[in-house]
Parts: sequence; C-alpha cells; structure tokens
Amino acid sequence: MIRKHFAGFAASALALAVSAQAFAGTVTTDGADLVIKTKGGLEVATTDKAFSFKLSGKLQWDATNFDGLMAADQNQPFDDTFNTFIRRGEFGLEGTAYSDWDWGLRVSYDDSGEGDNTAVDRAFIAYTGLDVGTITVGRFGVDYGLENTTSSSWITAIERPFMYDFLNGDEDTKFGVNFKHSGDNYGLMAQVAHYNTYESADDGNDEAYGYTLRAHWAPYLNGTDVVHLGANYHSSNPDDDRSRARTRMGIRSDNDFRLTFGDVTVADKDVEWVLESGAQFGAFRAQAEYFQRQISGETAGGADSDVDISGYYGQVSYMFNGVRQYKAADGKWDKPDNMKGSWEVFARYERSTIDSDANAIPGNLGLAGIVADDTSDEFEASAMVVGVNYFATPAVRMSLNYIDYEVDNINTTNQVGGKSVQDDGKAIVGRLQYVF
Repeated sequence: MIRKHFAGFAASALALAVSAQAFAGTVTTDGADLVIKTKGGLEVATTDKAFSFKLSGKLQWDATNFDGLMAADQNQPFDDTFNTFIRRGEFGLEGTAYSDWDWGLRVSYDDSGEGDNTAVDRAFIAYTGLDVGTITVGRFGVDYGLENTTSSSWITAIERPFMYDFLNGDEDTKFGVNFKHSGDNYGLMAQVAHYNTYESADDGNDEAYGYTLRAHWAPYLNGTDVVHLGANYHSSNPDDDRSRARTRMGIRSDNDFRLTFGDVTVADKDVEWVLESGAQFGAFRAQAEYFQRQISGETAGGADSDVDISGYYGQVSYMFNGVRQYKAADGKWDKPDNMKGSWEVFARYERSTIDSDANAIPGNLGLAGIVADDTSDEFEASAMVVGVNYFATPAVRMSLNYIDYEVDNINTTNQVGGKSVQDDGKAIVGRLQYVF
C-alpha cells in the first residue's frame, strides 16, 4: 500500500516540477512580502527570508545487464542477467522558520531488494543562529567521505565506489545530534547517532550509538579550481552486536545479492577511518580516497574472530561544455554550472583487501557453493568502471557505466545450479534521472 501512496506522491511531484519549469518566474504578493519561485521547482519565502519552504524530489530508473559472480543468485547462475527497477524515489519538504531554525522532511524509496523500503528517512531540525556553527537534531544524512558527501543526484558514476559498502560511517542516522562548523575553505563536523545497522536481533542493544568526525580543507580555492583534502573517523561501538564485511561490487539488482567476506558474531570493537583528496582545474577533475576498518570480537563459541579491511579508489573525469561546482563549506563537488547539454566522461579503478580470521569467514560468502579458496588467505576485490554522463536539462540526467570486476580467493571448483563458480564478471548499467 505504501508503494502506491509513494507512486502517487512521485507522480504529483513530477507534474508540479514540470509545470513549474514551464512557467518559471517570480511573483511578489502585495502586502504579505511573499516571493514564489517556480524555476526548477516550487519555493515560497518571505522577502526577508525569515520563513520559507520548498519542494524537492528525484526519480532514478536503472537498467542493468550483468554476468559472472554477482549473477550467482539468479535463475541462470553466472549467465547474462537483465534487471530494470526504480533505484531511488524521493519527495521532500524543507525550509526555514524564524530565520535561525531550518527543518526538513523526506519520504524515500530505495530499491535494495529487501522488501518495501519506503520510509521517512529525513526528519530534522537545525539551529543556525550560533556564530560557531550549526546544530542538527533528528534523522538525517551525514557528510562522510568525499564521494559519499556528494548527493546521489550528482555523484560521478551511477553508484559510489564499493569501498563504501565496507563502511558504517556513511549510513544515514536513525536519530542523531550533529555539530558543523565551516569557514571559507574548510569545515569541521562531529556527530553522535544511532543507526539501523546497530540494532540487535533481540533488541538487547537497540540504542547502541556510533561516533563520527570529519575535517576538510581546500588549501587552494579559486572559483571552481580547487585542491581538496579531508579526513574522517567513525567508531561503531558494536557492544557485542554483529559486524559484517560485505559488498555489492558496485552492481545493484532486484535481489540485492551481496558477497560476505567477514562475519563477526560478537564484536567488541569496530572502528574505521577515511582519507580524502581531490583536485579540479577547469574541466578536469581527479580524486582518490583510502580507508581502513578494523573489527575485532569472537564467535558465539568464544573463539577469536577479527576482520581487517583496507582499500582505495582513484578516479579522473573530464566535462565538456561545463564544470563541476565545488561547495567549500561542505567539502564536496556538486552539479555542473551548465545543466543544458554538458557531457562528462570518467574512469575509476578501485580495490579492497579483506583479511578475515578463519573463524570470521562464513561457511558461504553469500550463497551456498560460493566459498573461500583458502581461509588463511586474504580476499582481494577490484573493479574498473568507465562511463559517460549527459546533463540534458537542470532536471534530466542520463548515465551509462561499464564495470569489469574480479574477486580473488574464491573457490571456482564448486558449482551453483550445475554451473562452475566464477570469480569475476562484467556489467553495463544505465540510468535515467529526474530531479526537481
């Protein structure tokens, strides 16, 4: 039922956005000091900007053709598989009250293959009246990592680097408190929050919290030309809950198959950190991130069970007829300055190493028949991604990505569905996006 309601919201939002763009302009009321902006959506505000609200939303349709290891859990294991689905759908309201109080509310649908994923994922209040920074309370997303801080509407590839699958710090909060201070070319953030990830099966540790820090700095900033540096830290505070290391390898499908390389049943430590770097000069942009995560704990029987994960990605891109905007206060790249007919091409290489104790390696790595070749050896997961983005209008973006991936330390002598296990594969992913 909730999907039907969301579909109605999305259809109404799209109609509103299309209508608004067709009649773009500004209307000022007589006596109420009210301004209505309809360019790109709908925004209503008083002329002194003490009160305002605006509608926003997005729809992302994906089509994926993939094979190999990530197609193991399909009707025809490891063969070509074609999926189409709504990757994301969002409809939200946000605004300002009494000048210093910001607020937001958003309903989202995220197709992760785990049932009905329509939910209120944004519900927050922020106080901006302090000279030293902004305090946000409620349910919200967190700035964590360079590519993760960028909106899913404007990330370079269709999916973020799969290193983020191994991280917890990028997860949206269930409830949290966030403090953020920023200057002309830097920003500092500290947060304590509860996440859905931390809920235990018996609800015994339902209110375990995580702690997150981020600092970013642009030592060189001249318009859109920038050099960016950043660092992030997150402690999950698992408190004897379960911690896992698993990934989709950058490939989404309608059954959400994931590879699990480490599974610590009773975790007592789960910490991670991320280093960011990036630079943009004109239409050329390059960025890279490196991470480490350490999980320590025991099996249910009390045996040592640790997992150490590290990895990186490097990415370069070039834009024709436009350039990416950079938001120094947030430490992130945003949409292009020209949203009518600009093109972007990119290439990304990513690699992660997962070193799990034998006791932490599950009996199957996500599906019966897919097992480690050597439980005393490390797993190596890598992927090459190339793609192109076309920004047709400020509302419409079209993307096409090609992915070539491989996982070392998979036993390929086993069979699934009568076919030999594969440890690599390829994918072609397309996306149509509408944002308002």
